[in-house]
Amino acid sequence: MSRFSEALSPYAGGFLESDGLFLEYIRLEKSGLSARRTWTRSEFWDLARKAASVLRRNRLGKGDRFLCGFGENRFEDLAFRLASTMTGAVPVTVNWQADGPDQAAYKVRVTDCRLILHDDSFNPKLREALQALFPEIPRFEAESLESEEPLPEGEFCPDLGLSDDRIVIFTSGTTGNPKGVRLSYANYENNASALGGQLLGLKPGSPAMVLVVNPLHHTNSSAVTDCFFRHAAGHVTMLSRYGTAYWQILAGAAESGPADGPRFAFAVARHFDFLEQLAASGDLPVSEDRLKRAMGRFEFVIGSAPVGPMTVQRLLKWSGRVPMVRFGSTESTFQVSGIPASTTQEARLRAFEQGWNATFQPGYYIGRPHPPHTELKVVRGIDSAGSDFMAECGEGSPGYLISRGGHIMKGTVQEEGRSSSAVHDGWYVGFRDIGFYLRDAQDGQRNFYWVERDSALLIRGGANTACDAVGVELGRFLEKRYGLSSGDVDLAVVGLRLESEHEDACCVTLELKTQAATELKAELERTFIQEARDSVSKGARPDRLRFGPVPRTFKGSVRVGELKKAWMEEQRSEG
Repeated sequence: MSRFSEALSPYAGGFLESDGLFLEYIRLEKSGLSARRTWTRSEFWDLARKAASVLRRNRLGKGDRFLCGFGENRFEDLAFRLASTMTGAVPVTVNWQADGPDQAAYKVRVTDCRLILHDDSFNPKLREALQALFPEIPRFEAESLESEEPLPEGEFCPDLGLSDDRIVIFTSGTTGNPKGVRLSYANYENNASALGGQLLGLKPGSPAMVLVVNPLHHTNSSAVTDCFFRHAAGHVTMLSRYGTAYWQILAGAAESGPADGPRFAFAVARHFDFLEQLAASGDLPVSEDRLKRAMGRFEFVIGSAPVGPMTVQRLLKWSGRVPMVRFGSTESTFQVSGIPASTTQEARLRAFEQGWNATFQPGYYIGRPHPPHTELKVVRGIDSAGSDFMAECGEGSPGYLISRGGHIMKGTVQEEGRSSSAVHDGWYVGFRDIGFYLRDAQDGQRNFYWVERDSALLIRGGANTACDAVGVELGRFLEKRYGLSSGDVDLAVVGLRLESEHEDACCVTLELKTQAATELKAELERTFIQEARDSVSKGARPDRLRFGPVPRTFKGSVRVGELKKAWMEEQRSEG
């Protein structure tokens, strides 16, 4: 009989079967300098036992939730995540890049959190708001963790199973309140096979290193670090946040890391935009030659935005490699499909080009699923009342991407106790992404391609924002600055990739409906963009303005496709 629970055993194996280096943590200071610390696997296991002691002292056990109130990637966050496997308590994420007091408070309420963790980087306004709203919930200052006594193994939760909740990760909440996705231990066990085994090619006992810079409150770094918790020969280098020093740290990791085994860096396409800007301005923290040699030793795994020709060319320029890509979402435990590390450089480039050059509609390669752990297909409809519901598309025919497998979420906190409305016969239909597949010319297997989202989202800066929400904020600005109400102007927003292949421009259409609005047209042309950018939130800053009709359905919703078409026709006529 195992001395640990079913859920904890894979993690215990990862930390007790090896005492190699587990974590190098690098905190970037505002001055640009960094502080480094390291832990072996046995040292970090003991640190997690101290976090488990904190959870137990605050009477958290199996199924009880606690809020991870951090303001950056922290080693204490990882320690409490590992501690949750010892106690059965469930971490709940806070998006330190976007959450305001209302959203943070909503997360505490809807998950019934019984403990709130803080660190010195957590937004003081959020800290004060949560203290005022929930004075009865105990707090713990993460900086004091190392002074705690470790929880004895005999007090670990004995009956934690694979079906139990592992973590609650909130989506971005592009429309209304954010969705709290409940992911189970079974989900993450599946992730270890799909992401670790099939995508990265990790083998038991084989050394591997991963560089983590994406925020831990996202599903991305949550899945990657959980996978490396379980991989006894794995080494994690984690940065507190992205900064210019990232490229210097990457160079050092390439030169001083393990001699054997692959090195992976999970990134987003935007990171390579920053790299080009640094090179152009002469601000690279290391020489270009040194950085190129270092990047050539890494496999870059890119997700969260389409990977087009420009990004691939940049990776070839800087690393001499075609990147790996991956596709997935919070609801699918991060990993659905991707380009395995074992795929040759030639096969990667050929698959990318096949999508870019598709005559009927270009697409961005998102790889292949990882059977039996993940399945992926394209269907004509995802509305259960429609005649095309779950009807599979043929080769090259665009439709909705759907997925099935052990990676599909357990549910949401909002739907707790009932079946998810986004899952039908095991298939998750909630991506709302349009894609297609093409047969690979070499092996005849299906290569999958992403085209666009069917919903009106503005995608930039690594976040998705509902166009309707942006329109509401800009409408308030119009009324305050120009005295124009919704009766005077019909305003609509769409996102279009005009200057970047993975970042949307915020394109605003104004339909002037009254004489008062028409008289202000010249002033709007002259002042609207700049003054709005100086006044509204970062996610609502407009980039382009045009005047014309706003196409709407009889229900009043914007016909996004027609509006995008009008924008593109206008761009072509001007260009």
